[in-house]
Amino acid sequence: MPTIPNYTVAEINLTNLLENYRLIRQRVAPAEVMAVIKANAYGHGAVVVGKTLAAAGAKYFAVARLSEALELIESGLNGTILLFGSLFPDEMEIALKYGCRITITCPEDIHLVKQIAGRLDMTAQVHIKVDTGMGRVGLLWDSALEHIKTVSTQPELFIEGIYTHFATADMRDKSYVHIQLQRFQQLLTAIEQAGIRVPYYHAANSGAILDLPEAYFNMVRPGIALYGHYPTTDTTESLPLRPVMTLRTVVAQVRKLPAGVSISYGQRYFTRHETAIAVLPIGYADGVFRSFSNTGKVMIKGKFYPIVGTVTMDQIMVEIGEDNVQVGDKAFFWGETPDGTISATQVAAQIGTIAYELCCAVSRRVPRIYLNK
Repeated sequence: MPTIPNYTVAEINLTNLLENYRLIRQRVAPAEVMAVIKANAYGHGAVVVGKTLAAAGAKYFAVARLSEALELIESGLNGTILLFGSLFPDEMEIALKYGCRITITCPEDIHLVKQIAGRLDMTAQVHIKVDTGMGRVGLLWDSALEHIKTVSTQPELFIEGIYTHFATADMRDKSYVHIQLQRFQQLLTAIEQAGIRVPYYHAANSGAILDLPEAYFNMVRPGIALYGHYPTTDTTESLPLRPVMTLRTVVAQVRKLPAGVSISYGQRYFTRHETAIAVLPIGYADGVFRSFSNTGKVMIKGKFYPIVGTVTMDQIMVEIGEDNVQVGDKAFFWGETPDGTISATQVAAQIGTIAYELCCAVSRRVPRIYLNK
């Protein structure tokens, strides 16, 4: 197959990834860092990201799906992998055979893991998820102690960690986070008083790492912060994170149009005067949401230009007026550019979403180009 030139790409700056990891590790020390690389490392490429972090000393990783864990294991990643969330019985058996850490999220999981581990003649190393107010999965915090006691007496099970997840760590008002923290701390105190020794307690996600040092315990779970983005515009920017992904394309065509011409599907935009429209070979199939229609902007030669008309599957249109924009000029959506950094958090806020969704949405047809700058 011939080598195909790449015009629409996601550049992944591994030097920035390592710097973000260093900053987080320095901030939370002596706590361990469990790198969250689920969802293909938030769209950045889980295998490359995982191996890069492992080479820098990362020992613990977290994913959401068994398929994600197996991809990493089969790639040769050197590290311990925790599976978030619930597993079906057949998944649980495979996960244990491959040495993954299982999360116990409900009382029924206890019997199931014990049964499978017994059949495999092994000790299953588990983490127990406690629901302190997220309302998703986990043992309810006010009744979790008895279940944890049960797990601690099972020879087939070893509790490696106990964790919870915050519902509002990325919001300006942290009052509910403090309620969750208090519940978690009460449970941990009761566990210790019961004589149960657990190697790791973890709660802090990216928002808590930035703003809540009291939530570090002895392990933290950075996700979006590893990739150089702040969770929302409400969290502080207390670490100078560097964006790891830069999404860019090039101008494919420049068209001069008179006033009154409709642009794209639905006639949602009309030229107000004679103007030039740049056509870019990128669309919602690549991860640029339709909600950017008549709302988003791209940077070309250091200047922001509006996306006009409806974002289509493979192309978008940008109004450039009378400016000297030519075919082949680079167009940037977020990340590092020759003229400065475009914050994905700020870009996401324009359409009412978060940087997580932008990065995860960049589809597989957009090549990832890995750089060590």
